[in-house]
Amino acid sequence: MKNGNILIIGGYGEVGGKIAKLLLQSYPNRIWIAGRNIDKARQFCIQQDRLAMPIQMDVSKKVHPEQLESVALVIMCLEQKDTAFVQLCLKKGIMYIDITASYTFLKKLEELHPLAAQNHATAVFSVGMAPGLTNLMAMHAAKQLSTLEKLHISILIGAGAIHGTAAILWILHQLNQPFSSYNNQSVANFTNKRTVQFKKIGKCSVYQFNFSDQHTLTKHFPSIPIETRLGFDVESLNRFVSFLQKSRIAYLLKFNRIQTLLASLIQKVKIGSDVCGIQIEAIGKKHHKEASYTLDFLERDESLVTAKVAAFVVKELLSNKHPAGAYHIEELFTLESLQAQFEMSIQ
Repeated sequence: MKNGNILIIGGYGEVGGKIAKLLLQSYPNRIWIAGRNIDKARQFCIQQDRLAMPIQMDVSKKVHPEQLESVALVIMCLEQKDTAFVQLCLKKGIMYIDITASYTFLKKLEELHPLAAQNHATAVFSVGMAPGLTNLMAMHAAKQLSTLEKLHISILIGAGAIHGTAAILWILHQLNQPFSSYNNQSVANFTNKRTVQFKKIGKCSVYQFNFSDQHTLTKHFPSIPIETRLGFDVESLNRFVSFLQKSRIAYLLKFNRIQTLLASLIQKVKIGSDVCGIQIEAIGKKHHKEASYTLDFLERDESLVTAKVAAFVVKELLSNKHPAGAYHIEELFTLESLQAQFEMSIQ
């Protein structure tokens, strides 16, 4: 049912709204904007000249199958606690895209591969800038070497960009959630600083952070050290977050109210720019000699980058035949196929 409607859950949010605007250029009158707040959904659709339709839907509660009639594809822009809604989509043969960066939830989504395959549905995860573009860039960089020995993924986010509340809360929440690295050692988020030279930006501090790409990429490179780091374009903010992590103050961030207050403050106080960047450094051997390969990406507006990646995957799924099942983005697509969406130079 590729001619059906496109349902965007959280479609009036920071990222969802940009995905909707991009898709309306190709699929007018086929976009459904869904969320708990029907007034926000309606207002968004009015702003789009009513070329999109508002839908009230709360995926944290039971969604009736009738609500998904005539839906060809779902784009999930919200964090979920369980996979009940995803399973409903797949059972109905609906294509599904998720932009979550939470590896804990992505592991649950991976387990739905048999269900998706059985119902001839395709689900794509790790869709966005990180994870997403980082996965594709890492795969491309690794292929430039004969033997891969280590992979560094460095993500730069502009402190002055307009970030959605959910994205900020996710980062704050991670500060109190240690994770297991490639060698099963416990790592605290925003520690183990590394200095990276970003093209056109200069040297920036980046710190280990629990983005899912470093975990999912181990499926392709088992036993290879893969580390993802995050940093902001304002060094004073990097030092502040690092201080939060090292001090007992970070303990307060486990309380939802404190997280919400700090997220609100971050959105109001604008420092830095809206730049966003990725650098991949693959280290290993080429023709039996020590070698490394570096790949850089620089853009503005991280949420728009995620929206462009999601819009690309939507058009691919609706226009071309892809295998049924549940996949991470790098299992179905390559960096070359996405290159046209950005001004990206692939060596």
